[in-house]
Amino acid sequence: MDLSKRNLVVCDLDGSLLKDDQTISQFTTDTIKKYVSLGNKFCIATGRPIRAAMQYYNQLGLDTIMANLNGSILSNPSDKSFSLINLCYSREQVKYLLSNKSILKHVGCIFVETIEDTYLFTDQKNSYIRSEFLSKFHVSDTEVSNAQVNLKVLKMNQLDQLDKDINTILLYLKDKNSIDYISFKIKGITNTLVVRSWSLPNDFKGTVIEIVSIFSNKGSAIKYLSTFYMVPLSQIYTFGDGENDLDMLTKSIGYAMKNSSYTVKLLTNKITKKTNNEDGIAHEMKRIFHL
Repeated sequence: MDLSKRNLVVCDLDGSLLKDDQTISQFTTDTIKKYVSLGNKFCIATGRPIRAAMQYYNQLGLDTIMANLNGSILSNPSDKSFSLINLCYSREQVKYLLSNKSILKHVGCIFVETIEDTYLFTDQKNSYIRSEFLSKFHVSDTEVSNAQVNLKVLKMNQLDQLDKDINTILLYLKDKNSIDYISFKIKGITNTLVVRSWSLPNDFKGTVIEIVSIFSNKGSAIKYLSTFYMVPLSQIYTFGDGENDLDMLTKSIGYAMKNSSYTVKLLTNKITKKTNNEDGIAHEMKRIFHL
């Protein structure tokens, strides 16, 4: 294939490529494989850690770079010679930030992902925190017992036990009305981090905000992918449904999913005709690339 004619598609997982039941249909799988067989590239860019995206990477038969934790980790699971890129930030900075009592009083628990470990800091005895909260972020008791996730559950006053630099922090807020206060408070302490809300299922009880490095975003990830695969941004098609997708959607030919929030649709030029549950991405790919 003439490299100048090669296209790159970059997709978010949850709410985009995945149906609500966390599956990818055979129709979508076949469409993506046909697109790749023509010499094009397809990449996943997700807020999930590597462990929680690998089944989909393998199902699609990919051999490309994957962006995880919203672009803070870039890896190629199919190529051991590829040097993993880890855009983490200092654990000492995190300890300082989260020791702020005016922030902590609004926080029910703190969920931290590093390149190797997962931490849950909480003083709450509520079983919901242990089960429902963790499951929404791809940590199950089964995975923990089978050593698939190195989970450390600690108390809020044990932040000093963070022994790895950080890729992402999720704060579970007790009161959704405190989200503006917490966001402004964090930004007032440091302007080197990005604070954003997480798109979560309607059955989730509470509000979660994410804290990441200014370098950790999907927009930076697709710029890297553009350089690596020598595909200009004008030939990169991206699909997403959440606020964490906007950086890539606005730097490429970006499609907001039909099931996206109003904000994402408003800030994106194109919208898929079908939802994630209707194979929206596959239908757009068939139309765009005449598959």
